[in-house]
Amino acid sequence: MPLYEYRCQVCGHTFEALRGLQERDEDVACPRCGEQRAEKLLSAFSSVKGDSSSSSSSSCGTGRFT
Repeated sequence: MPLYEYRCQVCGHTFEALRGLQERDEDVACPRCGEQRAEKLLSAFSSVKGDSSSSSSSSCGTGRFT
């Protein structure tokens, strides 16, 4: 289930919500003030980078995740 980030247009609170794909465009209530006027934000994604020893010797299909 995707995690979306929202900002309340009333109080400015930023929060995250797990929403199914069918729910992604439905209104979501702000957990701080309860208003149904939150806008979906564009979020940056994160990736994890291994240390130099594992990344230089790893290859596709090894079954190791770092």
